[in-house]
Amino acid sequence: MHMLIRGWLVNELTGSPLLVSLVPVLFISPMLVFTLIGGELADRFRRTRVLAIGETVVFGTYVALAALALADVVQAWHVLVLTSVHGISHATFAPARQSLVGDLVRPKLQRAALGLSPAMFNMAQIAGPLVGGVVLATAGTGTAAVVGAVLALPAIPIFASLKPVAKSQSSHKGSFLQNMREGVSYISGHRTLRWYLIAGFAFVLTVNTWMAVMPPLAKEVLGQGAGGLAALQVSVGIGALFGAILSVPVAGRFGEKRLTIAAGFLFSALVLALALSEVFLLSLLIVGAAASVATLYFVTNMITMQLTAAPEFRSRVISVRFIMFGFGPFGMIVLGLLAEFLGTQLALGISAVTGAVLLALIITTLKTGESVESAAPEVVSRLATPAGRLAMPVEAEIEPEEPVVPSVVASSESPEPTPRTAA
Repeated sequence: MHMLIRGWLVNELTGSPLLVSLVPVLFISPMLVFTLIGGELADRFRRTRVLAIGETVVFGTYVALAALALADVVQAWHVLVLTSVHGISHATFAPARQSLVGDLVRPKLQRAALGLSPAMFNMAQIAGPLVGGVVLATAGTGTAAVVGAVLALPAIPIFASLKPVAKSQSSHKGSFLQNMREGVSYISGHRTLRWYLIAGFAFVLTVNTWMAVMPPLAKEVLGQGAGGLAALQVSVGIGALFGAILSVPVAGRFGEKRLTIAAGFLFSALVLALALSEVFLLSLLIVGAAASVATLYFVTNMITMQLTAAPEFRSRVISVRFIMFGFGPFGMIVLGLLAEFLGTQLALGISAVTGAVLLALIITTLKTGESVESAAPEVVSRLATPAGRLAMPVEAEIEPEEPVVPSVVASSESPEPTPRTAA
């Protein structure tokens, strides 16, 4: 809701598309730096307290914008600065928000809980703009900002009062920078995590930039006005919600890696079909399907990385994954330049084909599967201790050549394993 309000305010105050585009850029770009810090914070301190502090900072940006708008003194630079503060806070505390699911939900229910989380987010993406648009149109910017602040306020006491079912596992003894480097080394030495990170990064830079050219696609290619653009965006929200709901049962049926590969190629094909379509109703259906498949791709990526990572590294793994999304604006700029010089349809087509080619290269050149020996040396030394072994998922420790004897896996001496990923 507040992203809609900020974009609207900057457009009203300046009429500059460039300054309007800075609103999402300033919100997303802090992920390149601050999520690593946030991952270390989430692994070092109690995540509920970390999130309560983060929500307090965000609430402060909402209150400041509401006060400026009601006093009728708001300027574009106010909005951009507040958006930057919000983006830094979001990037810093996002790893704690995602990894908190593992603290609140028992192991056998974590996969379903992780799938439910993006479904709620996609519902908010539909409801927030609808509520914000109605309030903006009927009561003005100041009132809309106040309503947004009031809606956000309950998050602070909710996060502060959450009671984890298990204490977060952490064995931090080194410095802040040492622990951050250790998290990066853990991922680089873990073939499964590395595969999913690279596969996600390839699509963040290519196919997943498709929404950046939706306005010119609606106007120039499909001959639609603001109503048509809104319909396309609603179709994206509905498709994304559908994909999030499907992600858990579909992954359980087909396996995470197989689903990731199929969804990746299908996402590329649908964006290519959108580039070729000049019929509005057909494009509306394609957009919804593409959003659904894209959500399957990225939600499966997120769930697999979380459940594969050792609990003591989970937040830092998530933080590196968020950095991946921080590169999204660079891909959007490239797509915008291609659309500027080659046309929107050809730019979308190039993006779709590039993503499919990169995924094919990843499949053929990179393997998944983890062993302790392949991990970074400093991580191996820590996992060699009894406490370290207990922090690792049982099936992530060994990638056996022969089937594991069930009685050994079920031994009472073994810790409860995290759910097995298909990879």
